[in-house]
Parts: sequence; C-alpha cells; structure tokens
Amino acid sequence: METETKASVTLLDVRIAVAILICCLTSTILDHLGLRFQAGEMRLEVIQKMTACISCLLCCQDNVPISKKAGINRLIITAIGGLVGIAVICIDNVLGNPWIMVLMIALGILVTLFLCKAAKVPYINARIGGVTFILVTCTLSGTARIWYGIFRFVSTFYSVLIVLLVTWVFQKAVKK
Repeated sequence: METETKASVTLLDVRIAVAILICCLTSTILDHLGLRFQAGEMRLEVIQKMTACISCLLCCQDNVPISKKAGINRLIITAIGGLVGIAVICIDNVLGNPWIMVLMIALGILVTLFLCKAAKVPYINARIGGVTFILVTCTLSGTARIWYGIFRFVSTFYSVLIVLLVTWVFQKAVKK
C-alpha cells in the first residue's frame, strides 16, 4: 500500500513564488514605464513575464548549486532553441513560403534536439529547447520573431539570476 503524503507548502514553493513575484513585478514596472521594444507594429516586453515565470518554475531548486546547474541548462537550451529559430526565421524572411517553413520547422526541431544533446543537457531539457524553437518561429511574424527570441533569452537570463539570488538569500536566512 502506498503511503499518502500530506499536501503542504514547502520552503521551495515559497522561494519559487518569491522569484516569480520579482520577475512579474519587474516586467510590470518596465511595462508601466513604457519600456517595451518596438518591432514593426509589435511592442515586445523586454522582460517577458511568461518566459521569466516559467524559468523560475523550472530553475528554482533546493540549493544554489543545483539551481545554478538548472539555470545553466535552461540558458543553454534557450540559446540553442532561439538561435536555431532565428536561423530558420532568416531563411523564412527571404523565401516567404509557408510550405517550406513547415519543413524548416521539422528540420529545426531535429537540429535543436541534436545541439542540445551535444551540449550534454538532460533529454527533457533538450525537448524544452524545442519548445523555445517552436515559440520563436511560430509565435509572431516577420522580424518581430527575431526580437522575441532575443528578449526570450534576456528574460530567461534575468530569471535565472533572480532564482539564484532568492535561493541564496533564503539559504542565508535559514542558516541564521
């Protein structure tokens, strides 16, 4: 028989919520101040709220070294998925053929998965790199997709720093 675990809010849950709070607050403040990037008719968030929050969920771990490793993996897969996506976008901006784009997306996924594996990240992370590739190539249109990919990486980098800071502060506070 399985033993039931009592549901509770852990210190890790609180750290995740605090890191997400900081990222959401940062994004909201920047938006409120009008600090968005203009790409054609699109106004893109410099710190993408959704991207930063997802990174917090995935990178916040039990301690700083494990969070750092998760953050480095997240940065690697975001960079790979984003760069492969930007390469596909550049070709698509020249060709402008939706049928060829379908094939390039399939090939781009293969390249992303291969490069993530070559970077020796866990396979589930390689798949998340594929999610980044899909989001970068399929979320917006035209050159706005390139800027979306760049700010996706910026947002991921920012959230990894926040996760490390929050984890470090909580570890120091618990030791006292």
